[in-house]
Amino acid sequence: MGNGFLEIQNVRKVYRNLLKDDTVALQDINISIKEGEFISILGPSGCGKSTLLKIIGGLEKTSGGLISFKGGDTRELGYVFQDSVLLPWKNVWENALFPLVIKNRKTPENERKLEELLELAGLADFKDALPRELSGGMRQRVAIVRALSYDAPLLLMDEPFGALDAITRDHLNVELLKIWERTGKTIIFVTHSIEEATFLSDRVVVMSPRPGRIKEVVGIELERPRGEETRNCPGFTEYNKYLRSIIG
Repeated sequence: MGNGFLEIQNVRKVYRNLLKDDTVALQDINISIKEGEFISILGPSGCGKSTLLKIIGGLEKTSGGLISFKGGDTRELGYVFQDSVLLPWKNVWENALFPLVIKNRKTPENERKLEELLELAGLADFKDALPRELSGGMRQRVAIVRALSYDAPLLLMDEPFGALDAITRDHLNVELLKIWERTGKTIIFVTHSIEEATFLSDRVVVMSPRPGRIKEVVGIELERPRGEETRNCPGFTEYNKYLRSIIG
């Protein structure tokens, strides 16, 4: 194994089925991820992007290969899904605080850090609001803050903005980068959107159709910090074209 923050070596995933042929979801996945990197996983539907994320997060077992995480226990990872999965009877503050409560880490210091995260996410004025009173984008911001509330070293994000309209999605991409730059967390982000992957990432992992393999890892050398002007620069367009050509 290498010496990266997260090492994925020869990972394979097969779903067994007694009534039909086995399904090979992932084959020969190898990648080394540095601490503090923003990595996007891009590919067509059914290529195993979410399966790989679940394996990294310990929600699925591999059928072969090794994963080495130097950041600690995988139970300490932060996970953000496409649905915000907020508790409807709890307000914004209570939802964001919930992991600290169940992990018995509700201390004045951690509550202060949580206040800062809510401020950073633009949610400070909505602490008493219930999920039904929030827009979809705001609910996803709460989910991101919740995932960061216990100082998770690695944040796994499975198409968190996929169900949102394009304008809200673009805005939340900018907000997410602000949170990432401020916290310095390592993020692995699954997306179907080429433009989203280009805008957010240090590197984009492009996967093939099933069985999912890594076709290419593309470094995105666009200047940071990135904002709306990034989408208008020639380099942004060129990266989008190149990624699209790989996916085919």
